[in-house]
Amino acid sequence: MSTIVTLHDGICNFLEKEVAPKFTLKAIDINGNKSFKNPQIIRSGFLLPKSIDGEESEDEEFPFILPRLRRTENVKNERQAIQTVDLLFGVYDPGVYDEYGKLVDDGSGYRDLWNLIESTRQAIYVTMTIDKKFRVVEDYFEADMNPEQIYPYWEGWCRTRWHIVYPRPQLEEHLF
Repeated sequence: MSTIVTLHDGICNFLEKEVAPKFTLKAIDINGNKSFKNPQIIRSGFLLPKSIDGEESEDEEFPFILPRLRRTENVKNERQAIQTVDLLFGVYDPGVYDEYGKLVDDGSGYRDLWNLIESTRQAIYVTMTIDKKFRVVEDYFEADMNPEQIYPYWEGWCRTRWHIVYPRPQLEEHLF
């Protein structure tokens, strides 16, 4: 059955397979250890506080892609709805080291952010359909960076819209 929750799960699976493995981005853990990793797909729809279970997590959420269900609208005179889905993105980038070994905030974190957003857009529009039942609305895509960035984290988002077909009605024969 096509539901908004199965669309959300399908988008998460798609991003885990088609987008996240293509990026290895800067990361840092709670102890300050730096590394590189693929963006994680956050299925909860929200970034949970690190101390949710009473202990701080060793893992850093950044980099991430977080699909969030936004709005459902019925399409007049058609047996379908349009589901708006936001994809939130976050990357970590403190800058680069200069020739003297000093870390310089060169503002380049926006490049990783926009590469991740654009690669997601291209992957969606090359595929067009997820799980053989959810088709992206072709003429709609919106993306932006958050107006205020909290160094060394860079965040942005994109908005997509998807067709969801209603199930076929099961009408009793004796009604007609």
